[in-house]
Amino acid sequence: MKEAPLFSIKNLIAQTETDHVFYIKWCSAIVILIAMVFHVLGLTPYNSLLQLLGAAGWTYVGFKWNEKAIITNFLPQFFIIIPGLIYLILFKN
Repeated sequence: MKEAPLFSIKNLIAQTETDHVFYIKWCSAIVILIAMVFHVLGLTPYNSLLQLLGAAGWTYVGFKWNEKAIITNFLPQFFIIIPGLIYLILFKN
């Protein structure tokens, strides 16, 4: 018996029709890429706000998949970025 390929259009279509996590994952990835562009352009604090939005999406995906590596990467970003934004708002204006 021939085994189905791991990646196929049929599997991708089936996943996208039933799994909202698929959309959150890709939207979060795109938002983080935009945040990186904003960072390079010096568009603070917008880059940090976008990074938080993308990290929130990836943290959600990590919990839904029970994937500790994703959670370990994205959850601490809140504890890094939020105090930085508070400092920026209170002391740099």
